[in-house]
Amino acid sequence: MRRWLAAVQIVLAGGAPAVPAGMADCGPRSAIAPAPPAALAESAPLTWERQYDNQGNADFAWDIAETPQGDFVVVGATGPTPCVLGCNHDGWVVKIDARGNVLWTRQLGGNGADLLASVIVKDGNYLIAGSKYVFPYARQAWLVEMTPDGNVAWQKTLGGSQNDSAGEIVPSSDGNFFVIGETASYGAQDGKSDVWLIKMAPNGDILWNKTYDLGAADGGASIVPFQGDKLLVAAYTCTADCNGFFRQGFATYLVLDSAGNLLKSRSFTDGPKNVLQKVRPTADGGAILVGATSVAEQFPSEDTWVVKLDANADVSWTRVMRSRGRYDGGFDVVQMPDGGYVVSAYSQAYQTPEMDFDNFTMLRLGSDGYPLWTWMWGGPDNDDAHAVIRAADGGIVLAGFRDAVSWPLTEVPGPSDFYVVRTTADRVRVFLPSVFKGAQ
Repeated sequence: MRRWLAAVQIVLAGGAPAVPAGMADCGPRSAIAPAPPAALAESAPLTWERQYDNQGNADFAWDIAETPQGDFVVVGATGPTPCVLGCNHDGWVVKIDARGNVLWTRQLGGNGADLLASVIVKDGNYLIAGSKYVFPYARQAWLVEMTPDGNVAWQKTLGGSQNDSAGEIVPSSDGNFFVIGETASYGAQDGKSDVWLIKMAPNGDILWNKTYDLGAADGGASIVPFQGDKLLVAAYTCTADCNGFFRQGFATYLVLDSAGNLLKSRSFTDGPKNVLQKVRPTADGGAILVGATSVAEQFPSEDTWVVKLDANADVSWTRVMRSRGRYDGGFDVVQMPDGGYVVSAYSQAYQTPEMDFDNFTMLRLGSDGYPLWTWMWGGPDNDDAHAVIRAADGGIVLAGFRDAVSWPLTEVPGPSDFYVVRTTADRVRVFLPSVFKGAQ
C-alpha cells in the first residue's frame, strides 16, 4: 500500500489539472449523510465509528480538530475514482457533532489537485492549510478561514511558479500563526524543494517567511511551539526516486527561535528511508515525534518509529516497532495523562482474508515508548489513521480513510471514505502480541 499511497500523494500534491482553468472556486456544496458504519474488530472498545462519503468519490481525511462546543472538523480531499494521475481533486471539510452525525460539508477548490491537510480552531473559526493548483503556475500553499457555520471568511494562495505547499498550521503565542511546508519557488535555487516556514497574521497576511535547505528535496511536515519562545519542526528529505514508488531519504528535526533562526538540528540518515510525520509537545517540556524507518527492514518495507526529545531537544530514546517484511508506520501521536502515548498508524499485518493491505491501527505506548497494546482493524483495501487527538472529555478520536484501492491500478484509488473513530485508551490488554517482535 505504501507504493499506492505515494502515487496518491503525488496526485494530491502537484498533479496537473484535468482542464486548465483560472482560480475560481467551486464554492460550498450541500451536506450529505454518512455511509453505513463498517465492521470493526471486536477487541476495540469503540464509542462510535463513522464513514463519510461524497457521492461515491475517493475521499481522504488528513486532519481533525475539536471545537469549543465539542463538535469536530475533519479536512482532507475528495475526487474522482478511478484515477491514477492528473485528476481534479478538491478540498473537503466535514463538520460532525460529538456523536459523529454530519452537521455540514463543504467542497472547495478549482481545476487541479487540491488538498486540505491541517486544521486548527482559533477564536471560534477554523483555520485550514493545504495546497491548491493555481493556473498557469503550479501547486501553491492554500490558506482558508471558515466560520462555524461553514462559510469561507477568506482564503488565499501563497507561492511562486514552482510547486509549493502548506503541511501544518499552528497558533503562535502572540496571536498570529505559523505554517510549515515545502517550497520549490524560494530558497536554494537548485531545482529542488526546501523546508518553508511562514509566520502569518490572523487575516492571512505574511509577516515573514524563511526557507531551510537540507541538501536535497526537502519539506516541512509538522511544527509545534517549543519551550515557550522556540519552534520545533519535523522535516523530510527525499534523495532518490522522489516521484516513484521506492522513495528514499532521511528525516530531520529543526529547533528555531521565534524569528525562525536555526538553533539546532539533527538528521537521521541510517538506513535507506526515514520519515518523520508529526511532532507534538510533551508534559516534561520535551517533544515526541512519529514516523517510519527502514533501518531494521529490507527496503522498501518500513517500521513504525517513535523519537522522544528532552527539554534541550536532545534525543532521550527511540523505538522501532519491528515487523519484518511489511509496511508499518506512525502518522500522529498524542500524550496521555499517565505520560504514555497513543499513536495513529498503519500496518500491513495480515490477520484474516478480510484484512489485507493497510489496517487502521492504534498503538498504546508507555511513557518509555514501549508498546502496551495495539488494536488493528479494517477491510481488504487500505484503511489509514492519519490523525489522532485527545478530546476535551478525555476520549480518543482518530481520523483517516477506509477502502482505498491499491490493485488493480485501473481501479485506484477506489471509493474511499473519510473515517472517524471515537474510542478510549483505558484498557490495558495485548492484542496480537506477535505484532511486536522487539523494540530498540
